[in-house]
Amino acid sequence: MARGSLRKKSIFGFALVMVMLGSLLSGAVYGLRSFDRANQKLVDQLPELGAATALLKQAAHLDARDAGSPEGKSRLHQDLIRVRQALQVYFEVLRKNTTRFADMESKREELDLAFRADAEVTELFRLIEPADPIFYQFNATKVYLANHPEVLLFYDDKGRVIATPTIADRVERLNAYTSDLPASLHRGLMEILDESGSTYKASRSIVVLSTVCVAGLLFLLVRLFHRWVLKPVYYLHAGVLQVARGNFSHRIELKSSDEMQALADAFNSMANRLGVMYADLERQVDIRSRQLVRSERLAGVGFLAAGVAHEINNPLASIAFGAEALESRINRWSDQCPPSELKPIKSYLAMIQEEAFRCKRITERLLDFARGGDTRRERTDVVSLVQSVVEMTRHMGKYRGRTIRFQPRSPLFCEVDGQEIKQVVLNLVVNALEAIESGGHLIIEAHANQGMAEVSFTDNGHGMPPDVVEHVFEPFFTRKRSGKGTGLGLSISHRIINQHGGELLAESPGENLGSTFTIRLPLGEDFNDSRPSAVAQAGAA
Repeated sequence: MARGSLRKKSIFGFALVMVMLGSLLSGAVYGLRSFDRANQKLVDQLPELGAATALLKQAAHLDARDAGSPEGKSRLHQDLIRVRQALQVYFEVLRKNTTRFADMESKREELDLAFRADAEVTELFRLIEPADPIFYQFNATKVYLANHPEVLLFYDDKGRVIATPTIADRVERLNAYTSDLPASLHRGLMEILDESGSTYKASRSIVVLSTVCVAGLLFLLVRLFHRWVLKPVYYLHAGVLQVARGNFSHRIELKSSDEMQALADAFNSMANRLGVMYADLERQVDIRSRQLVRSERLAGVGFLAAGVAHEINNPLASIAFGAEALESRINRWSDQCPPSELKPIKSYLAMIQEEAFRCKRITERLLDFARGGDTRRERTDVVSLVQSVVEMTRHMGKYRGRTIRFQPRSPLFCEVDGQEIKQVVLNLVVNALEAIESGGHLIIEAHANQGMAEVSFTDNGHGMPPDVVEHVFEPFFTRKRSGKGTGLGLSISHRIINQHGGELLAESPGENLGSTFTIRLPLGEDFNDSRPSAVAQAGAA
């Protein structure tokens, strides 16, 4: 047998099964239909036989001996009415059976006898009541007599036509017609039984032949199934076990020219690439390990910073309060101090207050970095958050001359705290704008990747060397040119993204080559149902 795809082989096997079922069903259906037809004929013959028997009994009561007297004619008239009623019942049953089985030939003899009996009853009525208009009981009787006019004729012993048959002659012939009805029905029953016997033999032959064919087809189907499915699956299973034990040199050899062979070839190719995959996996493990160490180091530094911030927060408050109290007293003694000495003192006190409050703000940020606080997460479109930050920073005067291009593809819905993510985005945008010169640009892209929402911030600013990338998320680490950075913005952003189950990644090809910061957040389960939103247009910040 020619080889082909597994689909074609499955279709061939399905066809064999259908042939088997068809063979069995054909014999069974043929036998059942034949039995049902024969049984229905027998059942329907019983009412017809009963009606014929009733008609025969009524016809047997006809007595033409006293037909010459008025009393005899009256009795004969009543008997004829009963005969006509019985004939009507019989004809209705006969017509029903003839119409149901559409078998006019098998009922031809009974119909002939019914039409002849109707003709004789009508002629008897005409002989008894010659003055009354008497019509045939059935419309078809008139048509039948037109085609068989000899039915109304009577002949003597010498074969001559009798011109005026008597009432007794017609009664006698009517009895003959009704007497023939049961015999005709009995012959019909025997024909049905003979037909049933022949049908039974034919059905039995069909069933036996179908069983033999089905047995042969079933044997063929089992052989083909073992050859096309079981044997290749066995080889595939054995090969998988070999590879699972570490024998990556094992190869599965199949020559079935179908999907099983394609699967074996794909498995062999996969085994060849396992070495490369292991090397890549080791590299990823190394990267993740470094990230884990960084996270642990950030956690330790955050804990230490929280303790330091808590310890110096109260002294800073005391210093600020003392400076403010001194300034209040000096204002009261201003009339006793020369102006040349009063002005430097106020300037120094103001400086003390300003720097104390600046230190206090730093300690508060350190505490926020360590605590993290409670978050209220809800389904939020990250693209809309980024868009709102872009619109806000675009109108800040100190960043004029720098361009922001934001080109989202579609909404990205995540379960996040919108304010915290907005804080992270604002921090990254501000850092990028401060890292680029006038005329530079910041490109923001947002898209879905493997179940994660990715938002990247790429600038063409001063960039970072590898040692800076390694420590960029550590607290107090900053390289802002203004010297005003505290080094906590990226640390807090890194902590916020980690608390949301995401990642904040930093990349830079080197100094003066720009930087890329990427936020990765888990997408919500229904992010595929999001509808595309309008693309944010580029604008000059």
